[in-house]
Amino acid sequence: MLTIEQIQYLDRFCQKKGVHYYDLRQEMVDHLAESIETDMAADPKTDFEKALHQVYSAFGISGFSTVIRQREEAARKACRQKESRLFKAYFTFPEIAVSLLAFLLLMTPVYLFNIRQAELVYGAYCIFLFVFSIAAIVFVQLRFKRPAQKLLSLKHTGSFTVFVGLFQVPNLYFNLAVKGLEIDINHTPWFNLAMAAFCTLAITFTMARYHAYKAIYLDACRRYPLAFEK
Repeated sequence: MLTIEQIQYLDRFCQKKGVHYYDLRQEMVDHLAESIETDMAADPKTDFEKALHQVYSAFGISGFSTVIRQREEAARKACRQKESRLFKAYFTFPEIAVSLLAFLLLMTPVYLFNIRQAELVYGAYCIFLFVFSIAAIVFVQLRFKRPAQKLLSLKHTGSFTVFVGLFQVPNLYFNLAVKGLEIDINHTPWFNLAMAAFCTLAITFTMARYHAYKAIYLDACRRYPLAFEK
C-alpha cells in the first residue's frame, strides 16, 4: 500500500502533467497508485519513483493529454445525451402535458387581449424569452454552489449564459417570414401558433438542460464532496 504522502505526490504529479480537473485527477491517481502497487509487488526491488516512471511511460509521448481529451469528449457526449433524453421526454406521456400547458399559456395572452399586430406578438415573445433566460441563469447561480475545484463532469453543463440567446429564436423566424418569404404576418393566423411553438421548444430545452445539470451536479457532490469545500 502506498503512503498518504505518496498519494499526495501522485496528485501533484498529475496536476503538473496537465490534469487540472479534480474528478479526473482522482481517477488518474487511483489508476497510477494501483499500477505502481502492482509493479512494486511484482518486483520488490522497484521503488516508488521508478514504478511511477514506468507507469507514466506507458501513456506514451503525449502523456495524459490523450486521456484528458478522450474523457472531455466522453463527458460532453454524456451530457448532451442526457439533455436530449430529457428534452424528448417532454413530448411523451405524461410529461407532454407540461409542454402542452406551456404552449397554451404562451398563446393565451394574444387571444385574451385580442392582439392583432404581429409585430407586437413578436416583441412580446422576444421579451418573454429574454426575461426567462435571465431568470434561469440567476436561479441556477443561486440554487447550486460553485465547486471550489474544477470538475470535468460539470464542464459542459455549468454554463447557462447560452440561454440569453434564446430570444433570438423568434427573431430569426420573424425575419425569415417578413424579409425572406415576404409573408403578410398580420393576416397569417398561424403566426402566433408558430411563435408560441418556438418559445415552448426553447423552454423545454432549458428545462431539460437544467435537470441534466442538476442530476450531474448532485452526483458530483456525492462522489467528490471535497471538491465543494472552500
